[in-house]
Amino acid sequence: MVFLGRWQLDVSDSKHFSLQNFGYALQWWAFTVFALGLWGRILRDAARSRAAATAEPSAGSQPAEPEPTAPEPVAYRRYVMPQSTDGDTSAGDPELAAYNDYLARLAAGNPAREEKR
Repeated sequence: MVFLGRWQLDVSDSKHFSLQNFGYALQWWAFTVFALGLWGRILRDAARSRAAATAEPSAGSQPAEPEPTAPEPVAYRRYVMPQSTDGDTSAGDPELAAYNDYLARLAAGNPAREEKR
């Protein structure tokens, strides 16, 4: 990314200081700083976790805080479509019953035309 920033700066200079290309050069260098900072943080966190795993409390000292316990894993549940337990709900709604009949005919492969109302 440093080399890309340098290349972008050269492009800016070749265009007699193009502000857009100069901004891109600064952007590449900002990406470099961010990536190095992130890499340093990852290394620091890994070193801390290794140090905490290898550190043993001395026999006479009490830990200041109890060790946190890992949360219980959440069981994965497959989505199940809700089912009506009331039976046929289209009995009270004639429009719904007609639509369900139409869908049943389509599923059966017999799409008869609807009657005109």
